[in-house]
Amino acid sequence: MNFYIVFTKNRKKFDKYVKVNKVKNKTIIDIKQQLEEYNIINYNEYKEYFNLLIYTKINQTLMKKKDVYYLPNFSNKQMVVEDIFKIKKILENNVNFNILLFFDEFKDDDVVYQSILENMSIFNASQILKSY
Repeated sequence: MNFYIVFTKNRKKFDKYVKVNKVKNKTIIDIKQQLEEYNIINYNEYKEYFNLLIYTKINQTLMKKKDVYYLPNFSNKQMVVEDIFKIKKILENNVNFNILLFFDEFKDDDVVYQSILENMSIFNASQILKSY
């Protein structure tokens, strides 16, 4: 089983990646979409509740032996990239922790790149896509 953190600001690029690579047996957890689906406008107010929902989705998916593709909400300006990497702590040891990075979308964001480089050792595998 694999857990992928997908660094993309554009969901359409990721959907194209899934289609072109014929990715099967997966669950996509798009944080931005989930916030809209649960009608959560003020994230800080419902932070614990929302995090529990996401954690439950991740666990249920892994119990079904499916891969998880986790898309953080990069439109949230308060988001800290290192906080995303903390997800590894809640995953079981038999789950591969991977990163999928759409390079062109973050090429001008030094903070994101620095965070990824500093934490590269925590990933089992990394895939960097120049253009999609």
